[in-house]
Amino acid sequence: MNPKRILIVEDNSELADCLSEVLQSCGYQTCPVAKSYDEAISYFEIYNPDLVTLDIHIEGERTGIDVAKYIKQNSNIPFIYLSGSIDRSSISLVKATNPFAFLVKPYEFLSLETTLKSAFNSTKPTLKTTQVEKRKLPKFTPMEKVILKEVANGLTSQKIASRLDLSASTIKNHRHNICVKLKLPRTTHSLLNWALENKRQLNL
Repeated sequence: MNPKRILIVEDNSELADCLSEVLQSCGYQTCPVAKSYDEAISYFEIYNPDLVTLDIHIEGERTGIDVAKYIKQNSNIPFIYLSGSIDRSSISLVKATNPFAFLVKPYEFLSLETTLKSAFNSTKPTLKTTQVEKRKLPKFTPMEKVILKEVANGLTSQKIASRLDLSASTIKNHRHNICVKLKLPRTTHSLLNWALENKRQLNL
């Protein structure tokens, strides 16, 4: 079986080289790194990747979100955002592209590897499955709902603590309790990904 081919869209050469080495060590093939929208689209058409990793802020006027829109219009392959914290206005744009996941830099490579395996092995849930999942959502406390909203807006525990005038450890405890209720894996960005995917359902 041929190894899966991954296209990296990243304008930081050092980060791109590091990511490429990690992916290759995990058994994946990597395409030439794309630093701009035009390069990303060109390499996408030439190399026909099985998955794309996207930084949001890349060279030129167009962004990784624009690349994601092109991918959605022209293929069914999964893509994953690997980017720094984003502002509130960009959250809705990211969510509208329906990415498989969003990992915030600096991310753990083990978390990335797990996410990639899930992306290649996943199937989209049917409407019936989604409806069942909605009924099984746990009951969150008012504070947990507030924290989920801030997580979905891309805020870190430290920033949430500052906004709510609480200690960072208190916020981390609440986040831990939320993850336990949701039975989420102990990865750095599992709660962020879940919050983004379920923001509308929770009326956050």
